[in-house]
Amino acid sequence: MLALPALEIMSPRRALAAAATPRFPMRMGFFYVPNGVNVEKWFIAEEGTKFTLSPTLEPLADIRGDIIFTSGLTHNQGRDLGDGGGEHPRETSSWLTAAHPRKNFGREVRAGISVDQFAAQKLGRQTRLPSLEIACEKPQPPGMCDAGYSGIYRNSISWRSDTTPVPHELNPRQVFLRMFRDTAQATDAQEEGRQTMLRKSVLDLILEDAKALGAKLGSDDRHKLDEYLHSVRAVEEQIQASEKFPAQPPPSGILAPDGIPAEATQHIRLMLDLTVLALQTDTTRIVSCMFANGGSDRTFQWLGVSESHHSMSHHERKPERLEGLLRADRFYADQFGYLVRKLKGIREGEGTLLDHTMLVYGGSLRDGNKHEHHDLPILIAGNGGGTFKTGRNIKFAPETPMANLFLSLLDRMGIHEPRFGDSNGMLKGLSA
Repeated sequence: MLALPALEIMSPRRALAAAATPRFPMRMGFFYVPNGVNVEKWFIAEEGTKFTLSPTLEPLADIRGDIIFTSGLTHNQGRDLGDGGGEHPRETSSWLTAAHPRKNFGREVRAGISVDQFAAQKLGRQTRLPSLEIACEKPQPPGMCDAGYSGIYRNSISWRSDTTPVPHELNPRQVFLRMFRDTAQATDAQEEGRQTMLRKSVLDLILEDAKALGAKLGSDDRHKLDEYLHSVRAVEEQIQASEKFPAQPPPSGILAPDGIPAEATQHIRLMLDLTVLALQTDTTRIVSCMFANGGSDRTFQWLGVSESHHSMSHHERKPERLEGLLRADRFYADQFGYLVRKLKGIREGEGTLLDHTMLVYGGSLRDGNKHEHHDLPILIAGNGGGTFKTGRNIKFAPETPMANLFLSLLDRMGIHEPRFGDSNGMLKGLSA
């Protein structure tokens, strides 16, 4: 069997179209960039539809009509709130959770469920993969601490629960094999069945042994064990979902990547190609992607920049650092533009795949030199099934919670909640 994208032939004939245009599933994706931006070169001065793109956002000129440019959104939970240093763990872990991470020198990690995983828990059974989490930079060592925060906080924007961060897959080949049948490893149905049985029996054994162990533990350890069992159960449910929606062979002519490309641009674009493929084949409808880790030290030699991203973000108003930061900002914006163009180029019914997708790009820091969490650099692409009016620059009221955007995205995914994180209502003005 081969999973097909929506084709024109699948739509009702115009002569019979007393009914509305066919409804396609809504998708959403989140694309994270750390460390803040060169503020003076990022933000757009004019509000509305008649505006001049800023120097940073010039690479998006040809698709400006497909994007909502914003200012005013805030992540209050990314601020220290009395915890002192540790901006980068907070910027990363708060971006999709709108929750303040716990700081206790690595003894326990705790933040909040992220919007992508909240949606996956509600809708994930409709697709083979409930969600897809990918990364484009090697993670920090998990044992490392940053100003008292566990290094884990800098490695994940997705959280399955307030104590369970979701690892992001770095290797494009592993992403590919999750999406499609691995013909190199499973050469016949009997071997594939044997591997499935083995995975089931291992999970059952883990669960039985863990439950037996729980009777011998104190309350704190039992709590940790319960969290562990929850994680194991989540894995089991993903395996069961995969059996309900069997892995498909890849489309003709598409081969598995060899591994992790050494060059950053190639790596990012390969991951974005896989994102497009996952959405196009309805393998998943929810994607989160980390272009880089929180506090990333990536260098951009191919842009003529030798200093690291993190170092440049602490620019101290030095012209050479601000120029390097501008080049890095433009680079990441251009990668996001690559994704938007790819989705826009795929027909789906009478529209495009982008028309039925909502993409959020940006981060939880404004100026990395000042560690500001207000007026965040956020872009929204895709028209949300016709519910977003794109091609505008919107200046939201100061201190508008970023979580209001999340609440609005969930609503368009068919998940109607009174609040998410620190939201105080839907984000108004998206469809105006």
